[in-house]
Amino acid sequence: MNDTESADVNTTEEDATASGDNDGQQMSQAECSSEGPCRKRLQIEVAQSTVAEELEKNFKQLRDTIQLPGFRKGKAPLALLKKRFGEQVKEDVREELIGRAVEEQFDSAEWKPIGIPEFEKVEFSEDANFTFEAVFDVQPTFDLPTYKGVEIEGKSVEVEESEIDREVEMICEQASSLEPLPVGEHAEGDFAVVDLSMVIDDEPIFERKEVLLKIGDDHIDSIKIPDLGKGLVAAAQDDVIENSVQVPDDFPDADHHGKTATLNLTLKDAKKKVTPELDEAFLKKLGLESEDDLRSKVRENLENRRKTREESRQEDLLAEMVADSVEMELPEAMVEKRKESKTQRLEMDLIQGGKSEEEAKEAAQKDASVEAEARKELSHIFVLDRLADEEKVFVTEDEVVQRLQAIATTYHQPLEQVVEQYRSGGMLPELRNGMRREKVKQMLRKKAKVSS
Repeated sequence: MNDTESADVNTTEEDATASGDNDGQQMSQAECSSEGPCRKRLQIEVAQSTVAEELEKNFKQLRDTIQLPGFRKGKAPLALLKKRFGEQVKEDVREELIGRAVEEQFDSAEWKPIGIPEFEKVEFSEDANFTFEAVFDVQPTFDLPTYKGVEIEGKSVEVEESEIDREVEMICEQASSLEPLPVGEHAEGDFAVVDLSMVIDDEPIFERKEVLLKIGDDHIDSIKIPDLGKGLVAAAQDDVIENSVQVPDDFPDADHHGKTATLNLTLKDAKKKVTPELDEAFLKKLGLESEDDLRSKVRENLENRRKTREESRQEDLLAEMVADSVEMELPEAMVEKRKESKTQRLEMDLIQGGKSEEEAKEAAQKDASVEAEARKELSHIFVLDRLADEEKVFVTEDEVVQRLQAIATTYHQPLEQVVEQYRSGGMLPELRNGMRREKVKQMLRKKAKVSS
């Protein structure tokens, strides 16, 4: 059972449920009571005759598969098997009957369970009825609001000529090449090729050859080096620029974090960026016939990207409008689990922002918005899943494979490896549910009234 699947359920405060197997005979009886918002308790009873039948069946199966010393296979006395393996068989039967009885009650109920039940007061004996209690969460009940024909205002996806100009410039920039430049003729805006070394107490802790730096930038990765740009402009071939720096916290060796080190840069070469002209040769290289052709392609791409972003904005807005109009009680266990996850992420963000672990933990735990966001997210999930059921929205296996292929391409991994990661990590249901909700949002947009 997935914790975010949805169903149209009508829950009563106290009801009785019962179910039977294929021949109509009842295996278990149950009384159901409410344990709070979206939480139920089933008091289940399995007849002693059923327990006896299952025990007998399991012992006979054991006799047919095991061979004891002094007896041919399948000929060992049941009394001997019960004496030697009785406790293990009882445990197996108990677990099997719990599973079957709970599934039986779930299948016949009006509510829809989520998560894994907790079992209490388990009383199992071969001489009496088998009784136990199952406590679990159920899907919240709510009425779907009006979701067809919702009115929203759309935003223009029109592209200005100035935007096309900038995009054409970027295309030329991206096609730029770096060409050798005599050291001494370099200036701000050119590029320097340097050898780097970082030293603490005359011992190198980091070295890297032929690093490309833009002259005029005073940073190397996350390290700020005052006047680095000016120093590179004035440097000659093989000149060494020496600076005192503090080892950053993202340095691979944590033992050096915060220590003062000497950073040496040796200028080895200089290069100049050469941007191609927007001429016939460059256009031909792009597979285009004219500048007008290029601008037309650029406009089309910009409009498509803007349209995609606008559709996504509309979908998110519609989903929020529809979901926020629904009032529902939520399973508190799910709220707490989601709240805990969001609190941990907030702590990490605060630590990355410079707070100590203690400060981050205290601030995250006091942030009242975390629980509100957790409740809002869960409400949206339940509403979207109910809409998916209502509109019979589903995701095919081919669509899942296509999404996994896109993920594999993004991270430069084989598809088989990504599929195995998702399967072994139990992430395939989550991926499928997420894709299903995406489709629901698209459905909302298509059924909405979007004014221009």
